[in-house]
Amino acid sequence: MSNTLLEISHLTKHFRSYWTFQKMPAVNDISLTVNEGEAFGFLGHNGAGKTTTMKCVVGLLKQNSGKILYKGKSLEDHKLRAEIGYLPELPYFYDHLSVWETCHLFARLYGISEKERTGRVEEVLTRIKLIDRKHQRVRELSKGLQQRLGMASAILNKPKLLLLDEPFSGLDPIGRKEFRDLLFELKASGATIFLSTHVLSDIEDICERVSIMAKGKMEKTLTLKELPGLFGTNFELSLLVPEKDHFVLESLNNLSSNLSLRDGPQGKTAVLGFHEQQKAQDALHWAGEQNLVVESYQRVIPRLEEVFLEVTKQAEKGR
Repeated sequence: MSNTLLEISHLTKHFRSYWTFQKMPAVNDISLTVNEGEAFGFLGHNGAGKTTTMKCVVGLLKQNSGKILYKGKSLEDHKLRAEIGYLPELPYFYDHLSVWETCHLFARLYGISEKERTGRVEEVLTRIKLIDRKHQRVRELSKGLQQRLGMASAILNKPKLLLLDEPFSGLDPIGRKEFRDLLFELKASGATIFLSTHVLSDIEDICERVSIMAKGKMEKTLTLKELPGLFGTNFELSLLVPEKDHFVLESLNNLSSNLSLRDGPQGKTAVLGFHEQQKAQDALHWAGEQNLVVESYQRVIPRLEEVFLEVTKQAEKGR
């Protein structure tokens, strides 16, 4: 059984309106656990409360209520925070410093000894592929290169827990692949990754579990292995149908509430969706009796994007 590394319990954070001074909830009574050594995805629409939650974990914001425990202890202990790395969505640097000076500054803040500092900075900049730009001023770096510098600063302390808020922002395809490879390496070395991104395909590739937030509330936490059966097992049947055969079209409409028609190279194709396998097989049997051409019959596994959209849509309806 996995050990809990990070525990967030009934976390609530609100801000106050500048004009009315009324409470504006950003995070509302959320709870989750992140296990040691896992990659955990943190999803939600813009404004759902993801960044606020992460800032509460690293101490940039103070929650109004609830607990945040790391290894079962409060993060008020700054020695524990030294084991955490954080890449914010918009990393900030002193733009007059060089890449080398910036990393040395972060290394000192982490408490890395002077003896180890130079070697560690050089190692990280080499891994992030910034070593050739170590004397370049931050103001001269592109958005993607600043993102690389942000990642370098986040892993200087060899964090046991790495929080990443939109880490792929501003990266080109090569940079995104290199960052993904780095995350796989860090995970293989034992680091725990807490990842927030809108690129859901990266979550699917990297993470074992995800939590989905909507409007400050935690809506669902699931493992990626749960996706196939989350909304019921789905099956899809595609049939070539006569365009003007009203009997066939009406019968298909009765067989499935999820029916769509599209033009194909050989005429009209009817695509029927089913939650239950038996109903899909009954429709397949009926199609055989009508001598209809079956183009395909397959099980459909929902992707994380579909699940995310469905969960957030249901959350909107319930509010």
